Amino acid sequence: MLALRIDMMNKLIIACIVLIASLSAFAAASPGYPLAVVDSAGREVVFSQPQERVIVLNSDAAEAVCILGASDKIVGVVDSIQSRAYDFPDLLDMPLVGSWKEFNYEEIGEIAREGGAIPPDIVVIGYVYEGKENGIEAVAEHLAPMGNISILGLDIYKEENLSRELTILGQVLDREEVAEEYLEWHDRMIADVEAAVEGNDSPTVYIEGTANGLGELTTFGGSSAQQALLDLAGGSNVMTEEIAYPKVEWEWVVERNPDVILKMSYLSPADGISGWGESDMGDLDAIMDEIKSRPGAEGLSAVKTGRVYIVFAQVLFGLDNVAGLSYLAEALHPEIDLNPRGVLQEYLDRRGLEMSEDRIFVYPA
Repeated sequence: MLALRIDMMNKLIIACIVLIASLSAFAAASPGYPLAVVDSAGREVVFSQPQERVIVLNSDAAEAVCILGASDKIVGVVDSIQSRAYDFPDLLDMPLVGSWKEFNYEEIGEIAREGGAIPPDIVVIGYVYEGKENGIEAVAEHLAPMGNISILGLDIYKEENLSRELTILGQVLDREEVAEEYLEWHDRMIADVEAAVEGNDSPTVYIEGTANGLGELTTFGGSSAQQALLDLAGGSNVMTEEIAYPKVEWEWVVERNPDVILKMSYLSPADGISGWGESDMGDLDAIMDEIKSRPGAEGLSAVKTGRVYIVFAQVLFGLDNVAGLSYLAEALHPEIDLNPRGVLQEYLDRRGLEMSEDRIFVYPA
C-alpha cells in the first residue's frame, strides 16, 4: 500500500514537472503573453498567444491589417472588400463571411476550425456599432459558443481613434514597430495640414452623404469621423449637433447658406480603379447639376462662388483619410499649397499599390 502511494506521488510530481516545463516552453516561445488589450467597445480581450489568422468584417479593418504588412494573415473577408479589387488585390479569393451588415457565423466557425478544434490563434475584427446587430458585442455573443475565437472592436475609420487602435492592432499581430513607423508618418502629414491652414479664415461647410430625396439628406455631426477631419482642415460645420449622422432637409441647408458644399459620393469608378477617371465625368456632372438645380441653390454662397465639390467618399474614411484631409484642406482654402496626390501616393506605396495618373478624388479638381 505504501509503495502504491509513493508510486502515485512520483507520477504526480512527474506530471507537475512536465506541465511546468510545457508552460515555460510556451512562455519562452511567446514572450509578452498572455496579452490583454481594451478595444474601442471598452471590452478587455486577452490573447494567450500570437494571432496568426484574422477575419475582417469591414474594409477599414482589412486596410489596417494590410498597412501593418500582415495581409497574409487574413483568412476571411466580407463582400465590401472583394468588391474593391483596386484596394485589396490580394484578398479577392479569400473565403467570404457575409456582408459588412450581416455575417455568416457558420462560415466563420468553419474557417476557425482546424482538425475539428479551434486553436486560440484567430481574431475577428469588426466595428463597435453599439447596440446594432453588426456591432462587436453582437458578434461576440454569436461566436461565444464556439470558443477560442478572439473578438476585437476597432473603429479605425475615425481619426481620433487611429493612433490608439493601430497601436493595439500592432500588438495583437506582432507588428508594433510597423504601426509606430506608420503613425509617425501619419502625424507628420497631419502637422503639414495644420500648419498650412493656421491663421486662415474658417469657411462654413455643409457635408452631404446619402440623399433620400430633398426631405431626408444625411449630413455629418460632431461625433462623426468627418467632423474630426473638418476641424483639422480649418472648416466650420453648419451642423452643430453631436449626433454622428443626422438627417436634414434641403431647406435647412438653404437657411444656413454655407460657404462650401461637399457632396460625398459613393459612385464606383467605371473602370474599377481607385478614384474617378474620364469615363466617370458624365455621372459626376449629373450629380453637380442636381445639387445646383435644387430650390434656392442659386442664392447660396457656395454655388455663387463655385465652391461645390464632389468628394470620392473612400478617401475620407479609413487609413487613407490623411490624403483625404489634404484634399479637403485645399478645397476649403484654395490659397494654400499642399500636395494631396503626393500624400496619397506615399500611402499607396506603403500598401504596395499603384495610382493611375488620371485619377480624380475631388471634382472639380
